Amino acid sequence: MKIKFLFILFLGCALSLTGQAQSTENALFWKVSGNGLTADSYLYGTIHLACEVKISDNVKQAFDSTEQLALEINMADPNMMTVMMQNMYMKDGKKLSDFANDEELKQLEAFFKGKVQGMNFGMMQSIKPFFLSAMAVTSFMSCSTPQGYDMYFMEQAKAKEKSIIGLETLMDQVNMIDKIPYQEQVDELLEMASKPAEENSRVYQEMLRRYEAKDLDGLMKFMTEQESSMNLYAEDFLDNRNKKWIPVIEEKAKETSTFFAFGAAHLAGNNGVINLLRRAGYTIKAME
Repeated sequence: MKIKFLFILFLGCALSLTGQAQSTENALFWKVSGNGLTADSYLYGTIHLACEVKISDNVKQAFDSTEQLALEINMADPNMMTVMMQNMYMKDGKKLSDFANDEELKQLEAFFKGKVQGMNFGMMQSIKPFFLSAMAVTSFMSCSTPQGYDMYFMEQAKAKEKSIIGLETLMDQVNMIDKIPYQEQVDELLEMASKPAEENSRVYQEMLRRYEAKDLDGLMKFMTEQESSMNLYAEDFLDNRNKKWIPVIEEKAKETSTFFAFGAAHLAGNNGVINLLRRAGYTIKAME
């Protein structure tokens, strides 16, 4: 089964990992110290949609001890929704009907029936298939009101009047999505729509189980076993992003104690944030 929608859940595009030979300790929460840092910073691997946000007291205490929050993108940016709306639609007037036949369109219409409140299938025709996949994710979950770890940390940062920054911009992510041809995005969406809801739910629940078990290697192995044409873009979506983040993480951690929260997929692997920071001379300790 193709797992395009898991890409959304992690927002780390972790459909495949290049160079995943090196194993990573089972932990989602890590302390960053040494190499000239005057205060400890922390890394926390998130999943972007869950039925329940589970944060331990140790994580809460570490969060409270830091001065700022760094997410993949600055979700507190008041311009974020405007930028998203400006980039949700396919370019050059393209529609789903340009990439799917009548039978496939009927299949997609049936698939989306009742899944997106306030929007009928006709209104969806011009939206990038990637974003349509994101809209469908919640229907595979066992709860009606999913929560996000990133949103949780953002709300906590606002309540405690911490600075909120992004490791990259929303346009950085949009530009990565736009590298994927629309036909491939539609093919992934059709593959999702062709599967029973139970199967889509099973894959999500298995991924969630491994995440909650903090089994990073098992999680990565499971995800790489899922077939997807998106694997062709894994280096851009994962490894290259990790490498671009390291100078930002170093700069922000040197400025002040920072709590970094991003998709758990970015932690593991030879080119994961943990090993890249270790190779840069930092002490990275698994906390839990």
